[in-house]
Amino acid sequence: MQNDTSFARLVSLACHDVRTPLATVHGFVKTLSRTVELEPPADRYLEMIEAASQQIAELLDELSLASRIEAGRYEPPRREADTLALARAAADRLGADRVRVS
Repeated sequence: MQNDTSFARLVSLACHDVRTPLATVHGFVKTLSRTVELEPPADRYLEMIEAASQQIAELLDELSLASRIEAGRYEPPRREADTLALARAAADRLGADRVRVS
């Protein structure tokens, strides 16, 4: 892995490096929201920062997953599933004109 210069590896490293400052931002936002009473509009700004930091964390998770898939390093968790129920749920969501289950 040390000499892996693939794009997927680069993305994985970048996701990891962005998480540290993001965790700092998110941690301080949580601390401020619990310990300080802010006046409007500062209270709303804090809520927006918290929501945005959570959204960035979710995007990093998705990007990291995509890089693992691209690099062939993703092992999806396996579990039993009722495929007929899954097909029926898809048909319900997409409509009978697009999906037919038998």
